[in-house]
Amino acid sequence: MTEIAPAPSGAIVLAIDVGLKAGLAWFTAEGELIRARSTRFPNRTVLKKALPAIWTEQQGVMQVVLEGQGEIADIFRKSAERASIPVQQFSAEQWREDMLLPRQQRSGKQAKANAETIAMQIARACGKPPKCAYDDDAAEAILFGLWFLTRMGS
Repeated sequence: MTEIAPAPSGAIVLAIDVGLKAGLAWFTAEGELIRARSTRFPNRTVLKKALPAIWTEQQGVMQVVLEGQGEIADIFRKSAERASIPVQQFSAEQWREDMLLPRQQRSGKQAKANAETIAMQIARACGKPPKCAYDDDAAEAILFGLWFLTRMGS
């Protein structure tokens, strides 16, 4: 398993469910959800041009954690590294095992639906209920980000 390094106190951690359709969730280093959203990029060229603005969308981002592998994940990772933001990368299997019960993840579709429900509960608990339900990408970014923050330094 990848060693998880803690984010500095006061830092903002950006958790991303990577893809051309991506989920983004910003957290304090102490684990409080600041906000979450999803976004769509029509192609890799637009993605590459959009990423620098994402790194500065919320002031204080000092850690990016990526859920996903492959070429698209590499684009996110390289862009964050160019912005001098430390990056850690994980797979969905790593966090889902801890954040969802086996019966909640019998299929990818079921795991995503359950992530949406749990993400709404997390947002409400942090006093940040969204105006409408999170889609599965934003929901998974929230659960993944919380998983990362509860395990850093362990």
